[in-house]
Amino acid sequence: MESKPSPAGSNLTQLTSLRFFAAVYVLAYHSADIDGSPHLIANFVKNGYLGVSFFFLLSGFILTHSYFDKMSDWDEVRRFAIARSARIYPVYLLALAVALPLAKGLFDYPLASLATLGLIQAWGAPASLLAFFWNPAGWTLSVEFFFYLMFPLLLPLLSRLTTVALWAGLAAAVSVFAVMCLPGLGPTGYLAFSWMAPMPLPLLRLPEFIAGILCALLFRAGAFNRLHDDVAAIVAGAFTMAALIATSAASTGSFAAIGFVALIMTCAVNDGLVQRALSCRPLVLLGNASYALYILQIPVRKWMPVIFTGEWDWIGRLLYQPLLIIISVAVFILLEEPARRFLRGSVPKRASPSVA
Repeated sequence: MESKPSPAGSNLTQLTSLRFFAAVYVLAYHSADIDGSPHLIANFVKNGYLGVSFFFLLSGFILTHSYFDKMSDWDEVRRFAIARSARIYPVYLLALAVALPLAKGLFDYPLASLATLGLIQAWGAPASLLAFFWNPAGWTLSVEFFFYLMFPLLLPLLSRLTTVALWAGLAAAVSVFAVMCLPGLGPTGYLAFSWMAPMPLPLLRLPEFIAGILCALLFRAGAFNRLHDDVAAIVAGAFTMAALIATSAASTGSFAAIGFVALIMTCAVNDGLVQRALSCRPLVLLGNASYALYILQIPVRKWMPVIFTGEWDWIGRLLYQPLLIIISVAVFILLEEPARRFLRGSVPKRASPSVA
């Protein structure tokens, strides 16, 4: 039987919830104390940097699902650009403002500060430390900004492919980032080949974003419909967890990214217990707040020893993660969503053509 296309308006709240788990995983990598932990747990936490690969894959998937057939002219591209800016810039600027009083060298390196404000700090070679300037976590947003610029070009091109060609493209994209070990690549990250050293970092990470786009197009074509049961999602999750626990070097981190691809595929089409569990309101709220959690993690952590000094420093260490989650939810509700609605609402909608 031929697969039926997945509905264009499919509710993908389960993927929103997965963003929270990915953000907490990266948070654990940056802040968890694993001294004395069992080897497998310590190894799992050490691989938290691979969670960035999940965000790049999911970004391509969600943008394609949301903007399919909405990139046909300049007006729609303009609206996309404003929507993306409204989504990331308010909280990004808040994170920079929170980090500002404790940041060093901002006035000594004005071009680096301007690059960070303009979200181009990670556009250099992978060895560049500029990507970590001001707020280190911002390097991923700089790479995402490059993806946003490429998206209006990539989506119309890839949307023309047949289902067979989409599968071939996905296999090629996954092969590229597996062979080049891209999930383990960041500023000062692992380079599988010497020729990668002078290449722009966003260009090297582009195959992950493209893989997410191809996954979304296959999802729309109904190519994953047979994976709708809980078993498929659980197997994908188990494979991903096993890869994250077993991976001991950046050179093998691609297995986890392959697991991320499978997890996104299976959770997107799931209509069982997994979908219902991930779609519960508290998890969806936390997933929506995951961006604020990710970008504020380092600025907030730097403030903890300033606020809780001396004999109270243990309170700061104890409260950091839960306090950050509470702050991220508050920022999402009080700043991110209102700012997004305001900025998107400031763009006049194109008038519908009158009927003769």
